Amino acid sequence: MNMQQFVWDIEHLDALDSARFGGKATGLARMVEAGIPVPPAFAIGTDAFHVYRQSGKQLPQRLIQQVREAMDQLGGKCAKSFNTGGMPLLVSVRSGAQVSMPGMMDTVLNLGLDARAAWRMIEASGNSAFVIDTWMRFWRMYADIVLGLDGEEIIGRVTAQRTEAEASPSEATLSQLEMALVRSFEEDGEQVSLDPHEQLLHAVKAVFDSWDSSRAKAYRKHLGISDDLGTAVTVQAMVFGNSDANSGSGVAFTRNPNTGERKLYGEYLTGRQGEDLVSGESTPVDLAHTQSGEHAALCSDLEEYGRTLEAIYHNSVDIEFTVESGTLYLLQVRAAKCTASAAVKIANDLVREGLILPRQALTMVTSDQLKRLLRPTFETTALSVAQVLTNGIGSSPGHAAGVAVLDADRAAELAASGQRVILLRPTTSPMDIRGMLAAQGIVTAKGGGLSHAAVVSRAQDKPCVVGCESIQIDLQARTFEIDGKLHREGDYLSMDGAAGIVYAGDLPLTNNLGGSPELIQLLAWADELSQANLSCSVGHLQEIDRLPSEALSISVIGMTDVAETLGLIDDLVSAVAKIGQTEFAQADATDLLCSVAEQIGRWLLEKIDQGPIYLRLPRLSSERARNLVPGWSELDPRLHLPLGHPGFYRPILEGLEQACQQAEKTLTVLLSGVTETEEWQRYACELEAFPALKGGVSINSVAGLASAPEMHAQGACLWLDMDQIVRSSHGFLAERYFSSACFDEFLQQGVMSRNPRSALKPFLKDLLAQLGTQAAQADACVGVDCALASDLDLVQALYQLGYRHFGIPLQQWQLVRLRLGQAAS
Repeated sequence: MNMQQFVWDIEHLDALDSARFGGKATGLARMVEAGIPVPPAFAIGTDAFHVYRQSGKQLPQRLIQQVREAMDQLGGKCAKSFNTGGMPLLVSVRSGAQVSMPGMMDTVLNLGLDARAAWRMIEASGNSAFVIDTWMRFWRMYADIVLGLDGEEIIGRVTAQRTEAEASPSEATLSQLEMALVRSFEEDGEQVSLDPHEQLLHAVKAVFDSWDSSRAKAYRKHLGISDDLGTAVTVQAMVFGNSDANSGSGVAFTRNPNTGERKLYGEYLTGRQGEDLVSGESTPVDLAHTQSGEHAALCSDLEEYGRTLEAIYHNSVDIEFTVESGTLYLLQVRAAKCTASAAVKIANDLVREGLILPRQALTMVTSDQLKRLLRPTFETTALSVAQVLTNGIGSSPGHAAGVAVLDADRAAELAASGQRVILLRPTTSPMDIRGMLAAQGIVTAKGGGLSHAAVVSRAQDKPCVVGCESIQIDLQARTFEIDGKLHREGDYLSMDGAAGIVYAGDLPLTNNLGGSPELIQLLAWADELSQANLSCSVGHLQEIDRLPSEALSISVIGMTDVAETLGLIDDLVSAVAKIGQTEFAQADATDLLCSVAEQIGRWLLEKIDQGPIYLRLPRLSSERARNLVPGWSELDPRLHLPLGHPGFYRPILEGLEQACQQAEKTLTVLLSGVTETEEWQRYACELEAFPALKGGVSINSVAGLASAPEMHAQGACLWLDMDQIVRSSHGFLAERYFSSACFDEFLQQGVMSRNPRSALKPFLKDLLAQLGTQAAQADACVGVDCALASDLDLVQALYQLGYRHFGIPLQQWQLVRLRLGQAAS
């Protein structure tokens, strides 16, 4: 392919090369191939954009020459001429990026007229009002887009000359109007060219420049689109929806973008151009309700072309079209943007209709769309009578309800006991993270959209309202005032994190975790393709009762978490403090540890009736243990080693064994902090005395990960604590939570190469890959606990390394199923 060729006729370009020609031009090429009526056009490829950008925004001479040649060929196809006499050729100049960016890029329409050409067009059409309207539309848009001026103001200054030209159309009155336009531009300091060739080149430059506009950059940043893609330009012969009463413009969807229903959906505006439809200043015809009326033939043609295009795109499409004097032309086609529920329904329907395979259906629904579908929402009836307490800034969407708690630690404790909590704080800081993670939602009296509460909440996909300035909080009295009315900690609040509203009372929520039948089917396809085994990691054990039916098991449960839930944490801490003291104290510790473990084991075996149970032993070297155990620094140092003190772990194993024997069930007991294969070998020997217990290892360090393949080869069931592994590999403090948003800000400063919550360092990836080979085997007992490291990109990366068993938080359950299905597609 000649790299110096910048311009391509749509009949000859590669319809699959959207990277070079953009979605608009390749869509036109596909329609031409399918025999659909399309006005002639050519594309300027993205390689021209890159040359323009790299040469200081100068159009290469080769491009200028090719554009002139292409315009001559375009005129020949239309039997019109561009600025050379005869019936004038008018063109549109549109952006054509590889990725659709609706409303972000610039377009110039109706380019190609000067006074003489306008007169020839009036003579040929006999419709002076149409021609003058078209000409003035061009100048308005040219002023706005190319020159950055107020087009309405420019045109407004020539109202008298326009009125004269419309009343007495002639070449003279049109020339007077043109000169008045020149003077109007001069008032704003612009010397405009009247040569359509010059105007065309300026329009191309304007479209190129719009790629780097602030709005386009912001849009790409939001959607993660690279700034380096660049844009193509499509130049197309104009057809006119405003030429007569038998003309018009419209947009049609092959399926309803709100519901997914297979029915033509769209609007048509008689006697107008497409920009009039977009502006919303005129009332269009609803195509869904006119299929048997005066526009029946139009609807029939659109439906026929729509079926053809759906077969090509394997998706619902939206179509921009124009009718010129009774002849239908399609100007643009692209995969339709639709609501989340519509996307799921359309994906299902297309599979059922035989247009796509299940693996293709999975790619039609994004993680963000699925998030929106699954959010719990307030019941409509209750919301209609709810009392609004205050308003703030909605900084993280979602609905939540619970008791107001003013302290982060109390919030965590109440949540651990099963209470739904709304954390209400003046502001939040990293010290509040435990309560923030445990709360259903977060409300602050101060702060904005980039405050700590807002950033962390968005990272956790947790409802948050900040900046509720009418709230006055008294932390010592545990009360808060809103507009002079006193409220107390423990009062119920409800919140809408998108609208920024806080309501009084406990508004009931409807749970969307199950989803529609179409969503259930979509996720079933995902499971079938991924062959992944997902367990639920429960942040609070009360969540066990809310597990989805698809969850066959629960991932790792911490023994300390169960002790807190059952009110046994003081006994556990007391027993630890007595270990290694007097002989009497040691005996008391042994009895207490055995009793606590037996109660914990019995509760778990009664509570969980499906799938294996993985129980992680307490790790006394952890930050949590340091905070829980008084005099932690004075403990026998052996207690900080996984198997350092038999007086600690053996009574626990004995108590768990008793519980299993009574229930006639088994437990898999995971030892934490292991870094050496010899530690696993010793632990396996210890377990020989406890036949109802199976052994495993919780890997929570890079050192442990390095030994993991050998431990697994020797029979260890492994669970990888990804949060702890990531922390240890970067040296992050265990007591501080770092959200992805925090790392994103660091990345933008250019001082970090990757987000550790979503991308693995090469050395860590290599270690994980070594174990991943074993994890991919059908009988492998290797799981990945992603309770605090459930970033979808990270989970997908682990899947691609061979891991198939994941412990996922309940709120991420369906999202991970979809992502893994997409990864396997």
